[in-house]
Amino acid sequence: MSPPPDDTPLHRTAGAKVAVAVFLALTLAYALLIAQQVLAWVFLVVIVVVIWYAARLVVAMEEIATQLGRLADERTDSRGRGDESS
Repeated sequence: MSPPPDDTPLHRTAGAKVAVAVFLALTLAYALLIAQQVLAWVFLVVIVVVIWYAARLVVAMEEIATQLGRLADERTDSRGRGDESS
């Protein structure tokens, strides 16, 4: 024989409460996993952008140093010529 029917609504049964708790726990775990992956991608993009701008800064500083070297050479040459002519 089957047990007598219970008048308890389905949403108030222990099984439903356990199912909802398990569903929420799995959803939280999945959300945390996705958030970590998204954060890892954001971190990777930030690192790439920082490295890109650092490389551009190094190239710009090298260009400035080259131009300053040329300017110093020109001044040295012009002073040397000025001293020789006098």
